[in-house]
Amino acid sequence: MSKYTLFFLLLAFAACKKDKGYYDYTNELKKYDGNTYDFLHSQQQYDSFLLAVDRVGLTDSLRSGRYTVFAPSDASFIQAIDNMNTLRAIQGRGPIYISSLPLEQLDTLVCRYVVRDTVSAGRMQLQDGLDLPAIRYGYPMHGKFSRTDAEGHVNGGPGIITYSDTKGVIYTDRWSNATTVAIDIVTDNGLVNVLDKNHQFGFDEFIGRMNPTTSTPWNDYPFYIPGVIALEQYNRGGNKVAYLDFSIDNKGGQYRPAENVDIASGEDGFKIGWTETDEWMDYSVDVTETGSYKMQLRYGSGGDNGKLHLLLDGTTVTGSAMTTKSTGGYSTYTDIYVSGVMLKAGKHLMRLYFDFALYDLRFIKLLPEGRPLPIPGVITLEDYDPGGEGVGYHDVTKENSGGKYRPDESVDIDYSRNSGGGYQVGWTDTGEWMNYTVDVKQTGYYIASTLLGSPNDGRKFHIEFDGVDVTGSVTVPNTTDYHKRQNANVTVYLTKGIHVMRFFEETGGYDVKSVTFRPLN
Repeated sequence: MSKYTLFFLLLAFAACKKDKGYYDYTNELKKYDGNTYDFLHSQQQYDSFLLAVDRVGLTDSLRSGRYTVFAPSDASFIQAIDNMNTLRAIQGRGPIYISSLPLEQLDTLVCRYVVRDTVSAGRMQLQDGLDLPAIRYGYPMHGKFSRTDAEGHVNGGPGIITYSDTKGVIYTDRWSNATTVAIDIVTDNGLVNVLDKNHQFGFDEFIGRMNPTTSTPWNDYPFYIPGVIALEQYNRGGNKVAYLDFSIDNKGGQYRPAENVDIASGEDGFKIGWTETDEWMDYSVDVTETGSYKMQLRYGSGGDNGKLHLLLDGTTVTGSAMTTKSTGGYSTYTDIYVSGVMLKAGKHLMRLYFDFALYDLRFIKLLPEGRPLPIPGVITLEDYDPGGEGVGYHDVTKENSGGKYRPDESVDIDYSRNSGGGYQVGWTDTGEWMNYTVDVKQTGYYIASTLLGSPNDGRKFHIEFDGVDVTGSVTVPNTTDYHKRQNANVTVYLTKGIHVMRFFEETGGYDVKSVTFRPLN
């Protein structure tokens, strides 16, 4: 029998009507001479699934790894995508397809159709079925084998598997289910079960994930304010949800190439370019305290009179309007500062709106006016206390080797390269330190996350509050590069009130960007 016709015979056998009374169905294992990926490809009705598999990087896994696949047909994808694009048309949004779906969301869903190890239907005959961890992230799926009824005989029909997305809960009435039409197809490296064509890809989550109506933070947490807003790290959610961009692609092709916001390289980091009037980008933010802030915007422009402003939860932020002047070109950067930016404490959706787009944008920084840096929050380490050598800082050199921020002082500050925006302190040396006046809002335990980069082993620092070492000696992770950063985390106990925090460099040999304090609970 040809391997190209095997699958169709199997489907016909499983689906044919039994109209002559009692029969005793015996489930037979069918064998394909080849790997799982090639089997699915040979059937010519899983092209959509395989395109998604290719996009999320599971091709080699299906060719050589030992997995069980619950295969959704092209019809499952067509139904899901057609429904989504019908809704997008009503919303005035353009269509999207498998090749342009948000990759991280597609990855999450595709992985639910591939489970670890080769798990036959017989192993799912337990009364409660069998828990099946997905190939990535160990996401909890579930399989239960049973037999259908045939004329004249209860449970005398073909065997089926009810395959369920458990949604991470134990309550079965909240699960989303799919059923098979063929089971236990054996390949050289795994098993394949075929899902009914009426199953819609995504287990009821496809539209919500691929066509969100609310945006979510790019990182694990909202941006703390005070702090730096890395403009390339606008929210997830896509065009007309997390941002509005009139181009059909990312013209710069950097950082988030599958989206529409135009991101290019700038100052060894990233910039938002090809801006157009009335475009916008959203950012989830967490404002630690209500009050007035000073805002810095770094930009480049080839002309005068560019305009932009901020909105918080849809309301224009008082004092946030900015007007840019020519810097001599879009790749020549300068800073504009505005004071009196009034923000309210709490978690908000902040929108950067382009009133008249005549600029490329690097990052925004917001600092409290006339107040200490609050904790919880992020301490941007280039913003040490005033007073100079021996008061605000101690540095063994007399010049700012980076020269990119506070150039008349001795702390060595460079741009924060790669992603993230803002600045970082570099050229660190043994015994150097920097002081920060801070306001701890609540007594308790905090996770202190220090963002550093280093190609060296065994480098150390500690953090003091009012002269007391609260962290102990902390080892800097070897990240292989000064501008490839990683957090060093430690738990600290802080008391409410105004304090002087000192970042103390026990050794040099690393660049350091910030310390973020988050409540432990």
